[in-house]
Amino acid sequence: MQEEQLAWYSIVQAPEASWLRLEFAADSKLATALNDSQTDSFIRITSLEDGAEQVLTAETLAQWHYTSAYFNGNSVIVELISGRNPDLNSITIKTTQVGDDSVISKSQCGATDDRITSIDPRVCRITSVGCTGWMINDANHMFLTAGHCPAASGFSVAQFNVPLSLSGGTIVNPPPQDQYSIDTTSIQYSNGGIGNDWCYFGVFPNSNTGLTPFQKQQAAFTVAAPPAASGKTIRITGFGVDTGTANQTNQTHTGSFTSNSGTTLKYAVDTTGGNSGSPVIVEGTGVAVGIHTNAGCTTSGGANNGTSYNQTLLQTAIANPQGVCKSMTFEFPNGLPENFSSAGGDEIVATLTSPVGATAPATARMIWKYEGAATTSSVSGVLVSGTTYKFTTPAFTCGARVLFGFSARMGATGGLCTWPTAWPQQWLAANASTTNLVLWSDTFENNLGWTTSSAGATSGLWTRATPNGGGFTGDPLVDSDGSGKCFVTGNIEGNNVSGASVVLTSPNMDATNAINPYVVYSMWFSNNAGANPDEDVMTVELSNDAGQSWVPVETVGPTGTTAGWMSRMIAVGDFVSPSNTLRLRFTASDASGDSVIEAGVDGVRLLADNSLGWCGPQGDFNNDLVVDSADLGFMLNQFGVGGLTDLDADGVTDSADLGLFFLLF
Repeated sequence: MQEEQLAWYSIVQAPEASWLRLEFAADSKLATALNDSQTDSFIRITSLEDGAEQVLTAETLAQWHYTSAYFNGNSVIVELISGRNPDLNSITIKTTQVGDDSVISKSQCGATDDRITSIDPRVCRITSVGCTGWMINDANHMFLTAGHCPAASGFSVAQFNVPLSLSGGTIVNPPPQDQYSIDTTSIQYSNGGIGNDWCYFGVFPNSNTGLTPFQKQQAAFTVAAPPAASGKTIRITGFGVDTGTANQTNQTHTGSFTSNSGTTLKYAVDTTGGNSGSPVIVEGTGVAVGIHTNAGCTTSGGANNGTSYNQTLLQTAIANPQGVCKSMTFEFPNGLPENFSSAGGDEIVATLTSPVGATAPATARMIWKYEGAATTSSVSGVLVSGTTYKFTTPAFTCGARVLFGFSARMGATGGLCTWPTAWPQQWLAANASTTNLVLWSDTFENNLGWTTSSAGATSGLWTRATPNGGGFTGDPLVDSDGSGKCFVTGNIEGNNVSGASVVLTSPNMDATNAINPYVVYSMWFSNNAGANPDEDVMTVELSNDAGQSWVPVETVGPTGTTAGWMSRMIAVGDFVSPSNTLRLRFTASDASGDSVIEAGVDGVRLLADNSLGWCGPQGDFNNDLVVDSADLGFMLNQFGVGGLTDLDADGVTDSADLGLFFLLF
C-alpha cells in the first residue's frame, strides 16, 4: 500500500487582492481510509502572508461546500497529500474569490459614531456577506442573525476572534481554526422586513481542530422576551463597517431602549452596515432579546430597529432545529451487536447526552427495518438511570439482515436527534441468523446453589431477595430482568457493605462441548455516597476448575458507578478454556472506610452458538427448522455424552434431556 506523501502542489496568486478564498470543483475527490491501517487523503492550504493553514479531508471539504477558509494576502500554497489508502485523488481549483474594501453605510444616532472596541466571544463576523451572528443557548449552541443576510450571496463562513483591519480598512481574517463553515441545511429565516427579519442557523465543527464554536469560545447568549422599554438601556455588539483598523471588527455601543411594540424593537444605539444580525442586549442583564436588522437613526437622532424574540416564527424555528442545530451524543458502553437473536431479547444499552445547557433527552427509540423493506418499526427505550436507556430487541425473521438506528428528542417536544447522524440515509446493521442455546440460566427466583461468603464485612452480605432497600443509599429499586428477585448486598434500608468484602459465587456451569460459549449477566455497583465516595470497586472473575483458581474479567469502579443496572456479555474463551466446572464470582469491597457500597447481580446465563448459526429452534439438531423424529434420532445417538443435545447442561445427554426434548417436540 502506498505511504502518505505529497502528491501535488501549486501556488495560487491573486495580484492586488487583500484576501482570497479558493473554490474547488464539485467533482473533486479525496480518498478516505477504509480501516484503521489506512489514512485519509487531504488538502493543505497555507497563506504566504501569515502562515495560516487549513486542512480539508473529503468530509470537511463537503462541509465547506467545496470552498476554503478566507486567507489573508494574495497568495496561498495548495498541497494534495495522498493518505495510506488504495483510491485515487482528484482536485480541481475552480475559481478564486478575492477581497475588496467595504462601503460604509452608517446608522449612527447623533452627530458622532460612539462605538468602541469590544471583545465578546459570543459574536462572530459572517463573510463575505458582511453581517454579524451570535451564539445562543439552544440545544447545540448555534446562531442567530438577520434574515436579509442569508437572502444575499456570500452567507458562508462564521469568523471568531477577528483581528484588527489594516490601516486602510482592508479586513484581516482570523486563522482557519477560528473559521466555521455554515451548514446550509440548518438555515431557517425570514426576510419579511422590520419585525420579521431573522435567521437561525448552525455551523460545522472546525476542519482543523474538530471543535464546535461553543467548545472553543465557551460562551453563548441567553435569549429571552424583551422587557418594557421604559428606563432600559440597550447594547449592540457587532462587526459594523468603519474607517481604518476598526473596519468590520468587534465594536459595541449602548443607548436608550425607545420602543418595544409587537415584534419590533427600537433603540438609540449607533450601528453601521455590517451590524445587521447583531444581538440586541439588555444592559445590566447580558440577556439578548432580539436581532438588530435595520437602520433608522440619522445624525440628528431617531432610532434603529430590530426583530424581537417575541417573533413566533423565530421561536418556532429554534424549537425545531435543522441540520447541525440538532445534536446529542449516543454512546454504547457495551458496544453494538453484529448479530441479533432471532428469538429476540438482546439488550442494547445507550447513554444519550444533550449538549451543555440543553434539555435532557426524551422519547428514546430504536428504529429498525429489514434490509430492502420500506416499513420501519420501533422499540421504546427503558430509562435505566440518568440518561441511560436499555432497548430490548423483538423477535426477527431468522436469516434476515436487520437495519437499525436510534433517535431521541431534546425534551419531550424538542428537535429530533439520531444515531447514525445521517439516518435515515445511513443505518447500522446486524444479522438475525443465530438462535442462542441457553445452556444454563438463573433469574434467582429459585435457589440453584450460589454460595456467599465474607472477608470480615459487618453488614451488606449477599442476599437473594426482591429489592426492598428503598434506593436511598444507591441500592437497586427493582431487579434487572423483571422476574422479581436478584442478589443484593443487604436488603434493608441502610444495610450496605461495610468493613471488608462480600463474595458471591455461582455453582458449576457446563460449557464442555459448547460452540463459542459466553456468559451474560447484569450487575449493579454504587459507591458514590458517604464521606469517602468513589474509592472502592466491584470485581468479576471466572474459573474453569470449580473455583480452585480465578481469572479477572472486569473491575467496576472506583469512578463511573452511577449507571444503574449494567448488562454484560463475556466470551468464556477470552479468559479460560471451557469446562464442565465453570464458575462466576462477584466481589464487592469496602476497603476505604466511610463509603456507602451497594451491589447487585441478576439474570446470569450461559449461552452458546446454535452449532453453525442455523435458524431452527432449540432441539432442531439437524437444522431443518423443525423439531421432529430426525432430531430425536440424533439425540439418542448422543446419549451418555455432552454437547448440543445436553439440554439441561448437566454434562451428559440423558433421560432428563429427553424429557425436555419432548416438551419441544
